[in-house]
Amino acid sequence: MMIDFTISSGQLMLIWSFAGAICCLPFFTKNIWQRFFTVPIIFIAIWLSFYTNHEFIGRPMFDRPPEQFVYEHHAVVYEQGDRFIILWAIKDGINKLFKFPYTEENEEALDQAKRNAERSGVPQMGEIVKEDQDKRSRNNEFTLKTYRFPFQKMMPK
Repeated sequence: MMIDFTISSGQLMLIWSFAGAICCLPFFTKNIWQRFFTVPIIFIAIWLSFYTNHEFIGRPMFDRPPEQFVYEHHAVVYEQGDRFIILWAIKDGINKLFKFPYTEENEEALDQAKRNAERSGVPQMGEIVKEDQDKRSRNNEFTLKTYRFPFQKMMPK
């Protein structure tokens, strides 16, 4: 089991809240040297937020994909001896990358979606198959199913 640590927007808000609180420090201090202490802290908070955004942007989320999505592309990657699937999916018009543990069933479903999309040019839909609460759900595993994009949604009346 691998834990993927990424900085979230909530953590960025905490960094900026800390910097904002430090900015207010000169209003409550009487010593002049304490007022000059705030400038480096503000610069450090700005640098941390830029660094965090640079590391955060473009990385896949270590999470399962949404219940229904439009398939764009996928790849199987090896990290520290473990296999993962990285899925590029669209949900509500937003492109997202998802990274989740490899299973043979999911790779086969995504390979089929890739072949169908290349052959027909029709976008492929994907969804998570509903399963009973068993060993798979406790391990955060799931099964994907893919199918052609519904014609009614491609060509609305």
